[in-house]
Amino acid sequence: MKFMQFELSNPVKFIQSGHFSADVGWQHAVSTRKKDTEILIGTANETQVRVNDTPYTLNKGSVLCVFPGETIAGTAPTTEKVEFTWLHFMNQAPISSLDNYPKDFKQLTSVILPRYFKLTNPNRIFALTAQLLDVTHMPNPSLVSIDYFVSFYLSELANDYQQSINQSSYEEGIVNKIKEWVRTTVNTDLKVADIAVHFKMNKDYMARLFKRVTGMTIKAYINQSKINLARYLLLTTDLSVRQIAEKCFFSDYKYFFRIFKSYTSLTPLKYRNTFTNTFLNNPAIDPGYDVGKIVSLLEKGLDESTIY
Repeated sequence: MKFMQFELSNPVKFIQSGHFSADVGWQHAVSTRKKDTEILIGTANETQVRVNDTPYTLNKGSVLCVFPGETIAGTAPTTEKVEFTWLHFMNQAPISSLDNYPKDFKQLTSVILPRYFKLTNPNRIFALTAQLLDVTHMPNPSLVSIDYFVSFYLSELANDYQQSINQSSYEEGIVNKIKEWVRTTVNTDLKVADIAVHFKMNKDYMARLFKRVTGMTIKAYINQSKINLARYLLLTTDLSVRQIAEKCFFSDYKYFFRIFKSYTSLTPLKYRNTFTNTFLNNPAIDPGYDVGKIVSLLEKGLDESTIY
């Protein structure tokens, strides 16, 4: 698998981002990157694509990187409504192509992103992605702030991948399986006893193991996962705060309100109102070549001919 190392001692240059949705029968058009990199993150159902000659399935929780000079194209029409977010950026420093992830790599001033991977912590990245879309589409944005936010976002993606390959110890492996199962079942009325039954473990032993490896209780982790889901729903749906609390299985609304504020330092409504400029697009509003984007590029001092 191909990897690309990005130097972040200077921030990358943001180009554009959006959330794309399409109905049954859509197929990704052929598109070749110039000097920019594109990152796609699946959020619903499957999109079949290829990068150069290698096929990939972009589905919920998967990340696909299309590096400079590479071509992406659809390989089959969609069979369900699909959604994914996309981000284009350009590096200000040289980038290096790698065939393997370096052993004991430490992210100091650079990060490494693989061509394709599954998110270890999808709800957290989805929430960050919603914030990215909001920040990059607010009126009269600070271009410097956006560039730094995009650079931070890349480092978080790289951290997520690094976590997935550094889970080596037996105890960490068990705990990570527990965490993954919690994340995939967080939209149910999940209790610690349910987890112990699922993994055929003694409840007290499991609780001690989880606390030793993560530094937090399983109950706290369940709440954290539910709050991440709530953040995502607040940023991407029109559901009321009370409806979201119910969907995240907080039976006590006041308890949800208190827990949410303890994790985010904001009330749910304040959190939603702080991030309200998410940019959505669909096949009728295509993220292609248009005057508004070219003006945006010119404001950044970028030459559009190197991108589109």
